[in-house]
Amino acid sequence: MAFLVSLCVLLPGCYENAWEKHVSKDELLKSNLVEAVKLQPELSTFLAILKKTGYDQVLESSTNFTVFAPANSAWSGIDTTNVDQLRKTIGSLIAYNTYFTENDNLYTSLKSVNGKNIYYNSETKTFNGAKITSADIRTANGVIHITDKVAERKDNIWEHLSLSTDNNQYKFIAGLNTRVMDMEKSVAVGVDAGGKLKYDTVWKNINNFLAKYPIDNEDSLYTYIVVENDSYNLLVDKYKNYFKMLTSEQTDSLTNFNVCQDYVFKGIVDISQADTLTNVDYVKMSVSDVEVTNVYNSSNGRIYYVKKCDIKLKNKIKPIIIEGEAYNRSANSAYVFTRYKRWARGERDIAVSCGETQSDTLYRRLTGVKDSVASKTYFVNSGLVSNIANFYVEYKAKVNSTNYDVYYVAYDDIADHFDPTYTNFGVYKIVQKLFISMPGASPLRWGITDNGFGVANNYLGETRCFVGQGKAGVQELTKLKQWNLIQTSQLVEAPVVPNADIMTVSRTGTMTMWLCNTARSNAASRQGLLFLDYIMLVPRINEE
Repeated sequence: MAFLVSLCVLLPGCYENAWEKHVSKDELLKSNLVEAVKLQPELSTFLAILKKTGYDQVLESSTNFTVFAPANSAWSGIDTTNVDQLRKTIGSLIAYNTYFTENDNLYTSLKSVNGKNIYYNSETKTFNGAKITSADIRTANGVIHITDKVAERKDNIWEHLSLSTDNNQYKFIAGLNTRVMDMEKSVAVGVDAGGKLKYDTVWKNINNFLAKYPIDNEDSLYTYIVVENDSYNLLVDKYKNYFKMLTSEQTDSLTNFNVCQDYVFKGIVDISQADTLTNVDYVKMSVSDVEVTNVYNSSNGRIYYVKKCDIKLKNKIKPIIIEGEAYNRSANSAYVFTRYKRWARGERDIAVSCGETQSDTLYRRLTGVKDSVASKTYFVNSGLVSNIANFYVEYKAKVNSTNYDVYYVAYDDIADHFDPTYTNFGVYKIVQKLFISMPGASPLRWGITDNGFGVANNYLGETRCFVGQGKAGVQELTKLKQWNLIQTSQLVEAPVVPNADIMTVSRTGTMTMWLCNTARSNAASRQGLLFLDYIMLVPRINEE
């Protein structure tokens, strides 16, 4: 009751009991919304506009509505001759369902019939800037709240950006549009002379940018930063080398797409209260020295117009981590074990069950006998041993057109594989190959001249690949380097001299990698084990 009393103070003409006010007006209870508007002299201008826009027919239907009806004085200074604009305005004043002032749901936000949101501001006690002066006029199909102003119809982010027709961000995104009528949100407002329905048309854009970043959607909240053209062009030029595609047109499109997407933020953010922001794709940018030229609070968030807002390449082109257990496919999944390991990234790694016999020319003691050469066969599971040369585990990664350093963690923690004292058997040497097929190139496959299990379509050719070296019992980040391979067998021969440790990607897209064994031996069932916690690709970024 205290809540209702406070409302009576706030809303002129409010009865002590709002419901008694409703039922006391029998003629209104029997009238539809349009007939009820006719009974209110202070709504004569609103009535005329309802008829002019066709919304009188909407309010005469059996559907229940809540109407924020501006008093006659509220229309002063508003162009009432532009019918298309009036339809947009009127459609933003009508919400589906009935909301009386005692309904708490009224004091959040309502969805109008044309999809716009009507927000309640608790500080100013207004609905999109309009105060209720006469509340809870009940009718047969809804309720009318008379307001002192025309509740503001706010543009969404995309609508407001589209006013900046010379802005390069807008021009690029708009160039992706296929504009179609939104049949769900458009409201039928009458029939034309030819018998066809007339609509208060709501348009939607079929556009792959807006599909991914729906800044045109009234049901989502975003903040979008718009930079001036000179700043935008500088960022496009800086990004371009990292988004190279097959043609210059594809490169330009992908580069522009990435610049535009980097200014999208989830929710409403206040850039004046932050030094650094993180966008929806987790790219960080500094906003500490951004000069804001305009701010617009839209129906679905906020838009900032700024002179410049730079993005560092190191924040945009970030290291890529591919988890070992997230492999795409393998030579035979029966031999690939996903292991639960507390020490592993994500607490998982993989091991391929094969074997390898290694000899160490070291002075060691074996069962009491001194010997200068000792051999041992190492297994993951001696009961399940693969007999596939160049057994591969395939991974895919989206990469940019730049140079990368390649690392991995391949930790063999099997106790029987390492004896650092060399008293019994020594330490298993982990030598693994990485073959790579670049974006847009032919996929990796088995089959080269005289070797049916040789890896073909490797971007370094058939006699060179990246190789990682390590030892069992040692958990460390290992840098992979280019090695020459023995022709035909593809066993490792020697490191490339001078030391080659860069992976050069010339085209942005999805890269394929095969992690392979058969590095030191091609003997049956002894081609080598495979271990992988994760692969890390670190871009080499040149930026001051």
